[in-house]
Amino acid sequence: MTRKILCALLAIMMVLLTGASALAADDMSKKVDITMWMTGSSSPRDFDLVASELSKKFEQDLNCTLNFNLFNDSNSSQRMTLMLSSGEPIDLIYSANYLGYANFAHRGAYMPLEDILPEVVPDLWNYVSEEFWEAVKVDGHIYMIPCMWPEYVPYGFLWREDLRKQYDLPVPVDFETIEAYMAGIKANCPDMQVTGELVSTYNPLGTHFTTWELLDGKYQWADYRVPYGLYIDYADPTKVLNWWESDEFREDMKMFKRWADAGYWSKSALATTETKTDAFQAGKIACDLGYNSPSGYANLVATLKNSHPDWEIGWLPFYRMKKLATPNDATQNGFSIPITAENPERALKVLEKLILDKDYFRLSQYGIEGVHYTVSEEGFYEYVGDAASSAFPREGSRLWGTRNTEFMLYPEETGKILTELNEEFSHYTYPNIWTGFDEDYTAYQAERAAVMNVQTQYLPAIQAGLVEDVDKAIDEFIQKMYDAGLETVRKGYTEQWLAYVERKGIQKTVIAE
Repeated sequence: MTRKILCALLAIMMVLLTGASALAADDMSKKVDITMWMTGSSSPRDFDLVASELSKKFEQDLNCTLNFNLFNDSNSSQRMTLMLSSGEPIDLIYSANYLGYANFAHRGAYMPLEDILPEVVPDLWNYVSEEFWEAVKVDGHIYMIPCMWPEYVPYGFLWREDLRKQYDLPVPVDFETIEAYMAGIKANCPDMQVTGELVSTYNPLGTHFTTWELLDGKYQWADYRVPYGLYIDYADPTKVLNWWESDEFREDMKMFKRWADAGYWSKSALATTETKTDAFQAGKIACDLGYNSPSGYANLVATLKNSHPDWEIGWLPFYRMKKLATPNDATQNGFSIPITAENPERALKVLEKLILDKDYFRLSQYGIEGVHYTVSEEGFYEYVGDAASSAFPREGSRLWGTRNTEFMLYPEETGKILTELNEEFSHYTYPNIWTGFDEDYTAYQAERAAVMNVQTQYLPAIQAGLVEDVDKAIDEFIQKMYDAGLETVRKGYTEQWLAYVERKGIQKTVIAE
């Protein structure tokens, strides 16, 4: 392992010293194998079949084959770190802000692409907007080909509407009615777990318990991924507050304690591994405190229509609760080329096909037409068979970074839901002031690692309400964090954020009620 890491570091140094000009011209007469990695814990039954069909097309058009791979997303950040430091040849890898895109770029894990993109893939270069190219830059260089699909990705409260109607429970519209719904499920469905919250790791937030996601409906923070217990006010982004040390944080954690004591999630939730989506679709839980996102909800409606036609579901986007919607960050979904790539130019051509060629796009996203899906006369996506048993479900390849509005297909119900939600969000949409910001924690990397270790050890139990005395647990947690170097980490992060706000000229915003 040490030898591999040294080789990778030497390769990084060579790329940084020689620049993109060190890349040899792509000899298209030479057949190559392009290795691509995407996040995903499991693949559909016909994943290999679809990958094989794609390789046949690539062999004919670009004289290459495509080797699709999925890495387990239960601990994606750690897995990516190992992959990118091992020296393993990888031509394309899924990258995103929540998977540490900026920090991998800072550390030289990805190739700078601005010099070769216009020459190698001019159509792709022109397709991505100048704004997005600018937003994905790290230290002045482009390390990601971003997804241009306009997307909203809020959390939201998901529930079984059929059960709500059956037991005459209130419609969830705020925290009070959400709690009333859960209490009603607990009282009327004793054999069903109310919700399936669990421990999750989300870069750059680190490890947390998923009850936290519900709070995206309460706070108007600049972005829900602000780490280290900081709160940045969207209305005044120069305000960086210590949320963990606020009265509001203690009130929030005591609410979760009340819910935990009421039995709304398992007492062993800190060790739960089953995803909430799987538990919900299996009928084991009645709600999810933080289901993400509109497209996920719309697809879930279509799936359950086949697998559980007697069910109804509802989803309360937290944008609606706080009347603040922001479109996705430019670095939300994309692809990068690791410095270990053996065929970077051919890899870019492969990516261009997957994004801009209709046939490649639909094969990679939806499978084989006539085998896995059909297109209705009205232009809607339809499963062959049913969604629950499909051998290759819609977007089964998990190519989030190649989605293109022009070629996307939706089931009729899904398209209707997304249209209605996007129309609603448009009435209270504000600019995503987070786009373009990336944290460089090189100067305080040791303190950050220590802080994250303490967070992993103490915070999830507090957020899960599985502590005896909330105030005492928070006091101990905060002290341990300061002992680990929290003050240094917060200072470094805050200085970078305020410098970014000044550089971008971001102003205060009046958010309409």
